[in-house]
Amino acid sequence: MSLIEVLSERREALASAWFECIVNRYPQETASFLRRQRDAFANPVGAGLREALGPLVDSLVDGLEQERVEAALDRILRVRAVQEMPPSAAVSFVLELKEIVRAHVDLGDGQQSVHELAELDERVERLLLSAFDVYSRCREQVCEIRVRAIHNRSLKVMERMNAWRARREGDGESGSSTSDS
Repeated sequence: MSLIEVLSERREALASAWFECIVNRYPQETASFLRRQRDAFANPVGAGLREALGPLVDSLVDGLEQERVEAALDRILRVRAVQEMPPSAAVSFVLELKEIVRAHVDLGDGQQSVHELAELDERVERLLLSAFDVYSRCREQVCEIRVRAIHNRSLKVMERMNAWRARREGDGESGSSTSDS
């Protein structure tokens, strides 16, 4: 059986092991919550992980179209971008897939196995590069949102300052006209 066939056959086990590996990076209480709470509204991070990991494993098997891969990565990385994780920490979960596959798949020692593992490594590395691109776009969006918020706050402060100035100047004019009469 080829590596691709084994990956396809063990898709759920690989996604589950990958989920555990990712969750174990969080503090114990958070990890416990992510595992236990299955409601997508109560636990959007855990639900996003569960929904995204299967298609990402599929991408190693089928070479899914880039748009679907990036959508799955976005489910995971958007949260990490808001949490302000450094890029290396945010995307490192992709590299863990190499070890997870090796732990769950026994291909033997043949030349075919070496070639298939090299091909798998290449696919995981392409997935890692896509993850970095997605994370960068998410961080850009976070920065744009912050800049807009600061800009809007600054405009409001300027508007209040101008209104105050107008009131003050208006009071000064009415005060001088009463003293002239």
